[in-house]
Amino acid sequence: MADSVHMKGSRHAVRVKQASVVLLGVVLASVMVFLGLWQMNVFESQRDDSTQARINGPVITWNEAPKKADVMAQYGRRVTVTGTFQRSTTTLIGTSWPVRVVTGIKLTSGETMAIVRGKLSKGERVPAAPTGVITVTGVLAASEADDGRRNSQMPAAVLPSLRLEVLTQTWPQPLVPATLTLDKKNALAQGLAPAQPVLPKGDGSERNRGYALQWWVFAIFTVAMSLAFARAAGKHKE
Repeated sequence: MADSVHMKGSRHAVRVKQASVVLLGVVLASVMVFLGLWQMNVFESQRDDSTQARINGPVITWNEAPKKADVMAQYGRRVTVTGTFQRSTTTLIGTSWPVRVVTGIKLTSGETMAIVRGKLSKGERVPAAPTGVITVTGVLAASEADDGRRNSQMPAAVLPSLRLEVLTQTWPQPLVPATLTLDKKNALAQGLAPAQPVLPKGDGSERNRGYALQWWVFAIFTVAMSLAFARAAGKHKE
C-alpha cells in the first residue's frame, strides 16, 4: 500500500514537473514572439517616418531630367516638372480595381517621363490628359519590379506593374529612369482619385525582417526543447 501511494505521488510529481517545464517554455516563447513583433513594428514605424520626412521635404524643380545617379538619389522626394502629356501613351496599371492611370509627359528638355495621374475605379472612363504645356508635382519613385502576380479577371491591356523597361518598347525615347505619382491636388485636377506612390523599402528592410524572424525561430525552438525535456523527465522516472 505504501509503495502504491509512493508511486502515485512520484508520478504526480513528474507530471507537475513536466507541466512546469512546458509552461515555462510557452511563456518564454510568447515573450520572444512579442519581441519579434515589437522589432518589426519599430522598424516599420521608423521607415514610414523616414519616407514621410522625404515627401515633406522641399519640392525639387526639374528644368531638365538629371543624370540617372541623381534621379536615384531623389526617390521619395516631391518633384515638379513641366511638359506636354502624350495622350497616346496612356496605360492602366494594376492587378485589381482601382487601377493606376499612367501617361507619359514630354518634358521641355525632350525626355519622356511616366506620370501616375491617379486611380480609376472599374466602369469609369479614363479622363483625357490635359493638353498644352502643363506643370505638375508628385512623388518620385523607381521602376517597379515584376513580382509575377497576374489576375486573369483583369483586361489584357492592364499591366500588372509599372515597369519602365516594358514602357520603353512603345513609348517615345529617351525615357526618364523614374516615375512621378501626382499628389492629391494634381490628381483631382485631372478627374482622378489620388494614387499612393510605390516607394522602395530601403536596404535595411530584409535585414530587420531577419532579426524579427530570428526571435520567432527561437520561440519555436524553445517550445520544442521544453516538450523534449518534459518527455525526457517522464521517461527517466519510468
